[in-house]
Amino acid sequence: MADTTTPTAVADPGLLSRIIGVLTSPRETFAAIAARPRWLGVMTITLAITAACQYVILSSAGMQDVMIEQASRNPNMSDAQFAAAEQFIARLPAVFAGATLILGPLFTAILAGLLMLVFSTLMGGAATFKQVYSVVAHSGVVSTLSGLLSAGLIALGAPPVGPNPPGANLGVFVPFLEETSFVTQFLSAIDLVLVWWVVTLSMGLAVLYKRRTGGIATSLICVYVLLALVIGFVRSGS
Repeated sequence: MADTTTPTAVADPGLLSRIIGVLTSPRETFAAIAARPRWLGVMTITLAITAACQYVILSSAGMQDVMIEQASRNPNMSDAQFAAAEQFIARLPAVFAGATLILGPLFTAILAGLLMLVFSTLMGGAATFKQVYSVVAHSGVVSTLSGLLSAGLIALGAPPVGPNPPGANLGVFVPFLEETSFVTQFLSAIDLVLVWWVVTLSMGLAVLYKRRTGGIATSLICVYVLLALVIGFVRSGS
């Protein structure tokens, strides 16, 4: 007898359901995204929130004071140059917010292209660029929470942690070290929300390429830690 079982259809959640699903049921949500890749709606929302958070964070008195204090450390800066730096710092909130809206889609495309190079070209996967781009765009729901957390803490009066806004970074565990030390700057570059984002992105890629999440997550977290090491080295002036 022929098999007349009807194959199970993949759910087609709407925009709000996909945003919530990335946080609560990422595997099922990414399966739906892979079946019908879409990115414009979620990217519009996440970039708008991120830009607003950047504006709130950088326009706060605490962050402005920290940036001005860092500029004043340059012994070769003249009074005119320092005054110009103050004016530029005052414009940074709008500059960063605008850059987020303009460059966000480009950075997403670059990341999607790199991931596709590794998983599709080098490892023989079959996903399309639109699928990978959509997975990266939806994983941005998680990374947006980092900006919301920092902006919320700033709004509540939390001070910056050295040159970094308050947040869920590991720098808070070494308050006894100098703010400009390599260890402090390295740990401050590791944001626990962004680690969550890396794991979520790994789940999306695992669903898309039918691989294990653990191996992908381990590789991406190693890359993240290496980037944090570079950031710590540069910021500490080592």
